[in-house]
Amino acid sequence: MNRLSIIIPSYNSGTTIECTLAGIESQTKRSAICEVIVVDSSDDGVTQRSLSHHLSNGIRVITSGVRVIPALGRNIGAKEATGDILVFMDADAIPAPDFAEKVLESFERGRLAGGGSISLPEFQKKRLLPAAQYYLQFNEFVDSGRARVKRFLPSCNLFCGRALFEKVGGFPLIRAAEDVVFGLRVSQLAPVWFIPAAKVWHIFREDLKGFLRNQLVLGKGNLQYRQLQYPHTFYYKGNWPLLFLPGFTAIKLWRIVFRVLRTGPGPTLRFLVAFPAFFLGLMFWSIGFAKGVLVCED
Repeated sequence: MNRLSIIIPSYNSGTTIECTLAGIESQTKRSAICEVIVVDSSDDGVTQRSLSHHLSNGIRVITSGVRVIPALGRNIGAKEATGDILVFMDADAIPAPDFAEKVLESFERGRLAGGGSISLPEFQKKRLLPAAQYYLQFNEFVDSGRARVKRFLPSCNLFCGRALFEKVGGFPLIRAAEDVVFGLRVSQLAPVWFIPAAKVWHIFREDLKGFLRNQLVLGKGNLQYRQLQYPHTFYYKGNWPLLFLPGFTAIKLWRIVFRVLRTGPGPTLRFLVAFPAFFLGLMFWSIGFAKGVLVCED
């Protein structure tokens, strides 16, 4: 039988990773998981204590010694993993009880790469900053519809057969959007399946400073992945992205609004309530994108 290796990069995640590990430990098909590997580069002293509570439950911790970006943490974990299916999850994601069951079922149907939906946890659904981040980052991956092929999936809820992972060379070593580049490379070899039923709940930042700083990182990462993936496209070269940035931002906004409207009245109302925070985050994403251009030019 195919077995799952769950790989989690971690940095100062003590406030959330216990929820992630508890969710893994309570899976309805726990026998399908042969190991859980946490690649930890924390320096807060709190995360290590949180992880120590779970060591007796088969959780394996690899300490990197220095802080590493998530992409490198995932690659380190994949190299040490022994399972047939590599499952990548973030240290602030909580898997639904039947998550492992849904992933295994999909893989055994011949879906060699894919992932599932992302939802807001109940305790954050009425909070503006988590809702704003959810719609900014995961509006394409809501829990609705049938399984279908996409070009890429977020690394907080992603699986890939070991042989396929090794064939594409793992995750590219960039700070953000590494999952986008990885998915695009995988999709050249095999379909990347979006399976809404394989759900995780994502815990989002609740402090304004952290929220805005993360949007800066994501905006810069978006430019980096586009330059990496489309090296010959003129409007990603030199100062051209600055000229096209208003158009990129407008297209991003239009796509998100369109997707949210299609999900129904409940999510649409939540989106409208969170829109001021959402729009602020979008502006900081745009600033991060612009900074990426200026850094490249310096």
